[in-house]
Amino acid sequence: MAELLVGIDVGTSGVKTAVFDAAGRLLGSGRASHEVDRPRPGWAQSDPEGWWRGIVRSLAAALAEAHVRGDDVAAVGVGVLFPCIVPLDGRGRALHPAILYSDQRSLAQVDFISERMGREHYESIIGNSLVPGTCAATSVLYLRDEQPEAYASARVLGFANTFVTGRLTGVFAADPTHAGLSGLADIRDPWRWSNEVCEALGLDPACLPRIAGSADVIGDVTPSAARETGLRAGTPVICGCGDVPACAVGGGALTPDTTVYIAGSTDCVALPMPGPTGDRRWAQTAYVPRAAWLGIGANTSSGAAVEWFIREFLPDAAPEGQARMTELAASSPPGSGGVLFLPYLQGERTPVWDPRARGMFIGLTSRTTRGDLARAVFEGTAFALRQMVECAGHASEIRAVGGGTRNDFWNQLKADVLQRPLDVLESQEPGTLGAALLAGVGTGAYGSFQEAVALARRALSVKRVAPRAAQAALYDEMLALYSQLYPLTADIVHGLSDMA
Repeated sequence: MAELLVGIDVGTSGVKTAVFDAAGRLLGSGRASHEVDRPRPGWAQSDPEGWWRGIVRSLAAALAEAHVRGDDVAAVGVGVLFPCIVPLDGRGRALHPAILYSDQRSLAQVDFISERMGREHYESIIGNSLVPGTCAATSVLYLRDEQPEAYASARVLGFANTFVTGRLTGVFAADPTHAGLSGLADIRDPWRWSNEVCEALGLDPACLPRIAGSADVIGDVTPSAARETGLRAGTPVICGCGDVPACAVGGGALTPDTTVYIAGSTDCVALPMPGPTGDRRWAQTAYVPRAAWLGIGANTSSGAAVEWFIREFLPDAAPEGQARMTELAASSPPGSGGVLFLPYLQGERTPVWDPRARGMFIGLTSRTTRGDLARAVFEGTAFALRQMVECAGHASEIRAVGGGTRNDFWNQLKADVLQRPLDVLESQEPGTLGAALLAGVGTGAYGSFQEAVALARRALSVKRVAPRAAQAALYDEMLALYSQLYPLTADIVHGLSDMA
């Protein structure tokens, strides 16, 4: 049998696993969902055991669909939601729910870091904005301050790939894509933890996982993991990377002229860069090859805003809620009857980086319809996307992937707002493909990272969505108004946030 590669993609709301051959052809895939737990306002956490159960189920489904056995798999690659923090015991069991990138509980720890190191100095080291959750150091300090038992009992303070690959191999590791967003490494050298930062914050680097390359083989599937997963004991497992870098690999992004846009519960835009830029509107981390970096723009609530609208305004429309919302939105003209929607339902990252930002509808009248509101949500997420893309400059192509690209109406609206073509990848498996390709790099199936990315570009077909020029003037005018909303209302929503 030809050499087969497995890619595992652990996302915010589910796990996808897929089997590929060495040419990048998808042979079989499986999915399993898990929940984000929000026990308090601003909290976002997840049970790593739910991730593991999802891996076992989705892997079994992928192998069955591919008509192969676990023994046929040559290597396993992993891409994961990031950054999130999970303390692990010596057996790789989670001692506390994973604290996700969108979690805002660690505002006090933001203040601590600012006081201890000086916010400007700290941000100059880590190359990113000091915000809760997305700067994973704040979650580490929260565990130390508020969950001392879990913190003290931890063998390692790990990330999602630390957990997944640890359960597969018994080895605890992280990669530079995680280190670069951790707030615990110098952005110029995310291959090691920063002694200056760890010393200033009172953290022992020995409690953090060792850093290995994203495509490095860190160990083999253990006999116990083999019994649970059906994989062959001894199968090589690579360290893996964050889900956005994995999608960038699987989406074919190699140079700064290609942007990969991941449309999901959170929207992300990824752009390869030759080095850190210091632009705080973006998150910046390592990319997979050494001496390569990735700029990441992130809107916290894009697909999540659509899910919220369906839940609150169309509760009887399930399971076809998005189709019903799209039908409503199509009944409203471009511009949504003069209504704008700010999709800051969980704070916001690019470009404002404010965990206390809040969403809003503005422009309501007695004539406003549910269709206007539905369209305003779609348009608001498109305006947020344009802000991200404009932070990136002018890459020659935007390659779109993810669940949000299944909606043709939304794709067209985004192209109209961007006034740029949107190249929608017809495969919905860029994350698993990227993880599998990295497994192939690590085990020698491909001679280089560049070869793997070139293969991804050949393997994925593209449907181009062209912008309609007739909408350009309207959407440019609305974007100008949209861009003013946050600066004009920030003080008001901060006051409301403090009252919540």
